[in-house]
Amino acid sequence: MILISTSRRPSTRTRSFVKELLGVLPLSFQVTRGKKSIEELKDIAVLKGCRRLMIVESKDGNPSALSFMYIDKKDWKWLGVMDINVSLRREMKISHKLEPFDDDLPLLIKGEKGESFDFVKEMFFCNDYEESIDAPVILWDGSFINFIRDDFADVPIGPKINVLKWKRLI
Repeated sequence: MILISTSRRPSTRTRSFVKELLGVLPLSFQVTRGKKSIEELKDIAVLKGCRRLMIVESKDGNPSALSFMYIDKKDWKWLGVMDINVSLRREMKISHKLEPFDDDLPLLIKGEKGESFDFVKEMFFCNDYEESIDAPVILWDGSFINFIRDDFADVPIGPKINVLKWKRLI
């Protein structure tokens, strides 16, 4: 489970991006940041039972980075950060509305294996792809993240995330 929030004053485009993530990440929750500190976001994540906190940062009105934190009742640590730019579903001409998941499904990842694959897998807390499991899938091609939901379509449905650079913080 992952709690998603934003930097303090997100743009409309950043808020749209967060809504789209809620439609492709199972058991994800969004908390409006407002004046909440990182400490308060961590407390909310613990109360909701989330093991990850993702903060979507903005620059010039666009999502520009994803910062990931591991959270436990007694411990927390920054895991990593991705500098990104995104293509929203509406920009990709995908108009179907995605409802958030009701079921506790694993998030799977498939794509080019390597150090960056392992980083994305760890940040999003994914399992390796298995054809026999019906679950949402992150597609990783070495520089782009996209998503598939079998209950919706067997083609990528966005949002498309271009990972410009990434860095482990632990």
